[in-house]
Amino acid sequence: MPSLTRAPAPLARIALVAAAALTAAGCGAPSGSQNDSGGSGGDWSPVTIEHALGSTTIEQKPERIVTVGWSDEATLLELGIVPVGMNASTYAGDEEGYLPWDLEKLEEMGAEKPELINTDDGISAEQVANLAPDLVLGVQSGMTEKEYKRLSEVAPTIPYLDEPWMTGWQEQTVTIGKAVGKEEEARTIADETVSYIDDLSAKHPEFEGTSYAVGTLIPSTGEFGFYVDKDARVVIMNQLGLTPAAFTDDLSVADGAFYGTLSQENSDKVDADVLVMWFNSAQERKKMEDNPVFQKIDAVEDDAYVGYVDPAKSMAISTPNPLTIPWVMDGFVEDLGKAAKGEAGASA
Repeated sequence: MPSLTRAPAPLARIALVAAAALTAAGCGAPSGSQNDSGGSGGDWSPVTIEHALGSTTIEQKPERIVTVGWSDEATLLELGIVPVGMNASTYAGDEEGYLPWDLEKLEEMGAEKPELINTDDGISAEQVANLAPDLVLGVQSGMTEKEYKRLSEVAPTIPYLDEPWMTGWQEQTVTIGKAVGKEEEARTIADETVSYIDDLSAKHPEFEGTSYAVGTLIPSTGEFGFYVDKDARVVIMNQLGLTPAAFTDDLSVADGAFYGTLSQENSDKVDADVLVMWFNSAQERKKMEDNPVFQKIDAVEDDAYVGYVDPAKSMAISTPNPLTIPWVMDGFVEDLGKAAKGEAGASA
């Protein structure tokens, strides 16, 4: 998504970057929340997950799971498990905060909607505890050490594995699968999703040797922000067979950041065969596209530029997983194919 902070927050903020007691043990779980990974836990073997904040051992088979990481709930749903609670998406969700692919999957499963937790201002251990979980997943999150400690007093908690918000979708899938006793199934799902991406790439030989840049506009400074390295948008583009534009290697990237900045005055340095931009609004996109400086970028002049404003598409691409990838990729890859041929046409 256009966010350069990775903290789920209202749109205005997204544009840039004592433990609670179990007070509701009788809280009803959504239908389908009991997973089918084996009985009531009698055949469960303790599982230990290593992560950035230490390690977590899951002693008993989890039955009530709360997800507080972006897309963790989608990965769980794809494994056939409905969480009792998940974080609300105030950026790309509906009026309540549910994302479209989650709703479609829940309907397919015939399951009730999980309770939503607003994590805009941090993860509330009390809210999580009210759902009486036996596992908390924040694999795709920026969970602080303080939050981790408080949540761990509520239930075994899995935060990000290496860097905040930077867990790769395949590793995320396998980690969640391992945590719920479905590691083999998770690996299969991840492999099948990779094959799906490979098949899409094979249908577009024009991607080979085509350079790209994926960016957004930073409203507070008016600078471009171009995604780099481990950012999910970059990972997906690389998996499709495109090549990062060389100029992105020269960007100023702060330690731990997933984007580098470039002033609009230096637009002539945006040397990429294909340019993809994510905007916060149609007004923001129009203002940029009407800018003569932007219009002189080679990819824009060559009809190899695509601009997006759809929050759901942005969320699906920026937090990919086996549920969102099939949801968004067909249309996205079609747009990329047109851009690679210089036939992008109107922005999406």
